[in-house]
Amino acid sequence: MKYPKRLITQTPDCLTEPVGQALNVIISTLFALVFLTAYTPFSDTSWFQLGTNNYFLNTVAFVGSGTFFLACSRMLMIFAVKRMRHFPLWLYILWLFVEILLIAAYHSSISYFQIKATDYSLGYIFAKSLLITFVALGVPYTITDLMLMLHDTRQKLMLTKSDTVESDDEVMPEHTEIINLMDNNGNLKLSVKLDNLYYIKAEDNYINVFYQRSGAIASYMLRCKMKTIEDNCVDSSSLMRCHRSYIINIKKVSVLHNETDGFVVDFEREGLESVPVSKTYSAKVLEAFNKK
Repeated sequence: MKYPKRLITQTPDCLTEPVGQALNVIISTLFALVFLTAYTPFSDTSWFQLGTNNYFLNTVAFVGSGTFFLACSRMLMIFAVKRMRHFPLWLYILWLFVEILLIAAYHSSISYFQIKATDYSLGYIFAKSLLITFVALGVPYTITDLMLMLHDTRQKLMLTKSDTVESDDEVMPEHTEIINLMDNNGNLKLSVKLDNLYYIKAEDNYINVFYQRSGAIASYMLRCKMKTIEDNCVDSSSLMRCHRSYIINIKKVSVLHNETDGFVVDFEREGLESVPVSKTYSAKVLEAFNKK
């Protein structure tokens, strides 16, 4: 299958999601601590020490502020990814390089203006700082990203083969409304008759689709953002968002009752969970239920 260029150059979702970003910051910080501690005795410009010496407080301050900077940078990246429809891979790589560049500049400025541990020029100290920071952060960045992509690939392989399209195994009469669900790479994964679809539930980085297949309730999981489903599939009076984690087929709802925490919907088919309705969507869901 030939993929659109936009999808090929897109940064994998597993690298820009909050869990992956947090893991990247934690692993990078720990690796840098170990590496810089081991490297310091062999360097003529490094002052990084965790023992009881004059540089301990400077080291703690540098590590703390560096970790804080990385955390803020990744939070900003998560925000940028949510705002941009396309977050290219080159931008992700450039972002990481700028992080390394800024931390190297921060380290060299402390070394030259505050610590004054050597008589070398600022340019020489910055060059060495950039090289060491590139190793101290570049290595864990690469390892963590490869781990995340490997895990993501394994999850996809466990869910479904890339060349398989699931369906509800029914012959579709003419003019039947069909819901086609695609994964984050634009591959068609599930084609189901709207009349057979009950609800869609968000589960971590995946969605789980509950529908009727050959007379029985079936579920199908695929990697896709709930927002994508809402934008592309919720274009009729039947499918609607009722909660940050749920999209329901209102025609399949048999009961809408008010609980202590808000409205809850039950479906006409037994064996399906009750789905909560958040206050944000309650008025719209109630109106649609009264009209059906």
